[in-house]
Amino acid sequence: MTLTGATRSKLSRNYSLMCPDSHVPLNLPQWKNCQVIYTASPEMGAKFCQFLVNMKAGGSFCSESQTDEFLLLVLEGAIELTFGGATHRLQQDGFAHLKAGERFELKNPGDTGRILAFQKKYAPMPGATGAVISFVSSLAQTSAKPFLGDDGALLQTLLPEDSAWDWGVNVFEFQPGATLPIVEMHFMEHGLYFLQGQGVYRLGSDWHLVEQGDAIWMGPYLEQWFAATGKISSKYIYYKEMNRAPGL
Repeated sequence: MTLTGATRSKLSRNYSLMCPDSHVPLNLPQWKNCQVIYTASPEMGAKFCQFLVNMKAGGSFCSESQTDEFLLLVLEGAIELTFGGATHRLQQDGFAHLKAGERFELKNPGDTGRILAFQKKYAPMPGATGAVISFVSSLAQTSAKPFLGDDGALLQTLLPEDSAWDWGVNVFEFQPGATLPIVEMHFMEHGLYFLQGQGVYRLGSDWHLVEQGDAIWMGPYLEQWFAATGKISSKYIYYKEMNRAPGL
């Protein structure tokens, strides 16, 4: 509870920072015995949805979307995911990609479970190479590589990069003092969630202190840069558009 009205959360024309103290949980009929917290959606200008789900004991969800693809990351607990006739148990840091048109079910077999989700409409492209598939994995099974040769900034690429894939989801881990090498500015938007640590994020002309649990939406052509602070490494997961030119 705040008695001053102060918060680090901010909504701007082309970015948002949503901190845990600003969360407003929703009870949605398709998410049974769950609380859903949207941190990015088309209402603010994003072309995707990013949300957290707190799944109580027995919580469940069934998706039958023919157009939307999902990336799910387990933040806490263990979740059962069923698709393609098989059931997978995803522990903390386990993740899954569900392609557009993939019917799937989520269940929480334990006391509590918490997931992060990215959801967007798939954009097909004629002549694209590779095949978009549904699969499960974990952060522990995903290799981390120095970003542009910097051992202090390690990048995990969670999804294939073939041109059939219209999005990428990556995890960045920065050692204290490490930074993004440039101030990025591009037409691709981002959705981001802080998994660990703290730092300073430049968003346009604003500079924000950020920490674990914060969520950021970055719109097209927003100036963006990050520096890790604190005494432990900082880690965040982010979505980006990929393999598609700007729409006209």
